[in-house]
Amino acid sequence: MTCHWITRTILATLLLVVWGSIQGAGDIHQSHASILSAVEHHLTSEFAQTDNRLVIDVTPLDHRLKLTHCDTPLETFDPPGGIGTGRTTVGVSCKAPKPWTLYVSANVGLEMPVIIAKRDLSRGTPIKPGDVALEVMNTTHLLRGHFTSIEEVSGRTLKRTLRRGQVVTPSMLLVQKTIRRGEQITILAGTGPIEVRSRGKAMRDGNPGDLIPVINLASKKKLEARVVEAGLVTIQ
Repeated sequence: MTCHWITRTILATLLLVVWGSIQGAGDIHQSHASILSAVEHHLTSEFAQTDNRLVIDVTPLDHRLKLTHCDTPLETFDPPGGIGTGRTTVGVSCKAPKPWTLYVSANVGLEMPVIIAKRDLSRGTPIKPGDVALEVMNTTHLLRGHFTSIEEVSGRTLKRTLRRGQVVTPSMLLVQKTIRRGEQITILAGTGPIEVRSRGKAMRDGNPGDLIPVINLASKKKLEARVVEAGLVTIQ
């Protein structure tokens, strides 16, 4: 009798363990690896058309994060504004059995040729084609921008000293003006169907929308004119 009771007790215990395991199988969590893989696949697809090597670094998830296992394929989507290189975010969502949405951070970079200095260049130096070169590097951490062709920087003036091997960024260069001081320009006067054009000279640098002093070369009169485009200003 005692042996039968012990046997029944052991069998009952085993059944409870097996049943608990079966019940627990319904509560398993979505693996972090599957989520990160979905994010990487999404980013790879977004940049499929690039000719440059893609470098993706997806931020690991907090180990305490427990999400219900998804019975349907994970869905991924772009954040508002779309995805670009540098720091970005990808949305991941599950529809069933318990819907959830997660936003995962990642760094996206491209290995591509960027402009670097071939030698030390001092502040105020106009860049010559021989002063710079293209070097392939990972752009993930080039947060201040970069240039991809020598033509973009040739003739531009440095605002600060540039060291050999340093990446040339937009903030290092003086802003190019559409109209330069001393440049001969066309002055457009009048509105509607009646317009008068005359030759003039700019007395100050300016970009479209700026008001700059100009001199009418025929009348020698000094005027305030608004920059329209390269070589053209207007007065009302």
